[in-house]
Amino acid sequence: MATNMAGSPLYSYTVAPHLAAEFDVPFADFALAHPQYKFFVVAGFVFTKRSHSQPLPASASEYVKIKHLSSSATTSKSERGQNEPLMLIIQRALDDSYGGYWDFPGGSLEPHDQTILDGVAREVLEETGLHVSKIRDIVRIDTWIGSKSQMLVAGKFSFVVDVHEAADTVGWEEKIKLAPEEHVRWLWVSEEEIEKSAVRPGEDRIVPYAFVGVQGETAWEAFKTCPA
Repeated sequence: MATNMAGSPLYSYTVAPHLAAEFDVPFADFALAHPQYKFFVVAGFVFTKRSHSQPLPASASEYVKIKHLSSSATTSKSERGQNEPLMLIIQRALDDSYGGYWDFPGGSLEPHDQTILDGVAREVLEETGLHVSKIRDIVRIDTWIGSKSQMLVAGKFSFVVDVHEAADTVGWEEKIKLAPEEHVRWLWVSEEEIEKSAVRPGEDRIVPYAFVGVQGETAWEAFKTCPA
């Protein structure tokens, strides 16, 4: 990992070498390299991990808690040592746009963001109180068309990130600081739950967590990128 080169000194994160050339550059240069997008949106997926022998965060989903109890009783000693990733998701405030839907930290890039990665670090901090320590990988780029008449195209760049609190704060999963005007609840959820919530356009079915558009698919993709 290399320390970010083009970002603001306000943030302290490293960047995976395979991401640096494209993303750790001044935003003006990045925008010139992606002329298909009028607007830029970012997201940061945060994970924690638990083995079957470790206690869960209190804010783990009910599904995760039931699965954990069952697995602890039936798995072998070697299997109990295996880590399972859990993803942080946050629920949108009811009086906000798409109220009640589930989300992950992210939002529009702002003029003072020196790089697109600074935007990721800022959004994670603003929406969860967590400080990004590493930009690990790009999950995918989703394209949104905001207005068909004007063809205002936005690109959403979603990354898997690590946070400083995971390394230096005991019980950090329970110390999320939501912005109450935007989000009202957080959960740590499993890949199985996110897979069941990944609704494709045109699908109409009951899901554990309702995401806007294809964002459930993006979240599921993030599990495949999450480090072992």
